Amino acid sequence: MAPLELIRSHPDPAAARAQERNVRSGRLVRVGHGAFVERSAWDVATEWEQHIAVVVAALERAPRLHASHASAVVLHRLPWIGPVPVRATLTDPRRSTSQRTRYVDKIGGDRLEHDLVLIEGVQATGLVDTAVDVAVRYDRGRALAVADAVVRRGVPASALLDRFACRPHVRAHRRAREVLELASGASESAGESVAHLVMRDVGCPPPVQQHTFHDAVGAIGRVDFWFPEHGVVVEFDGLAKYREPALRGGRTAEEVVIAEKLREDRLRALDEVRRVVRPIWRDVLPGGRFPAMLAAAGVPVRRGVSATPAW
Repeated sequence: MAPLELIRSHPDPAAARAQERNVRSGRLVRVGHGAFVERSAWDVATEWEQHIAVVVAALERAPRLHASHASAVVLHRLPWIGPVPVRATLTDPRRSTSQRTRYVDKIGGDRLEHDLVLIEGVQATGLVDTAVDVAVRYDRGRALAVADAVVRRGVPASALLDRFACRPHVRAHRRAREVLELASGASESAGESVAHLVMRDVGCPPPVQQHTFHDAVGAIGRVDFWFPEHGVVVEFDGLAKYREPALRGGRTAEEVVIAEKLREDRLRALDEVRRVVRPIWRDVLPGGRFPAMLAAAGVPVRRGVSATPAW
């Protein structure tokens, strides 16, 4: 991601008035107090690039603060479920309470000890603190996706729990701890993390993650989840591999679909595999049908649960 070039408010009053006219006409986009981006660059930027521009503009006005929570997630290129927040999330070491302004959500950090890193010139919380902050502040789905990604990058899962144990007790303490205890790094995408969370919530036995199957031809490949006692494979299908050229490896979407079909046929032909369950995002979102899909495949699910619980 290339950073968007910020245009600062001009010190000359006449030039500053011209900038305001350009904002009203749509030629400039205001991203902070006294900070703008050319509309042409803004419109082709990703929402993550746009968010970083808001963060940089905010920190220029308040350099003693640092990016944290969702903004640190974006800076670290960790997974984030749903739209990126419009405001920058910054921690203020001198505040004891939170504050919301037009461009910034300020987090009171007078009781927090953050290890900070510099990312492309922006001061932000490190991976461990970012995962813990997200676990405390956001829903469990987002929290586990971030924590799993942090562990996948080589951070010991115990480091997350150790840092969390040093934090002041909060209302969400038990919920956050349970999420961090579940983080292992075995899930390779945000969708897999959420599917794992849902399976735990609805009482499924612990699945084997990233199990590799073979047949007479050779390796079939790794599956996301495997319930060996029930003969059920669960493969989360985020659909991105069909839609995004960068994930197709030079293949067309049709070729990817055919390859997936042939792979699944080989899995189903194995004596030990009785069913293959392929949830998509709408199934693992709260209210989705993932628990019913698991139960129909023969995986034990808590009695009376047919829809995905709230994260």
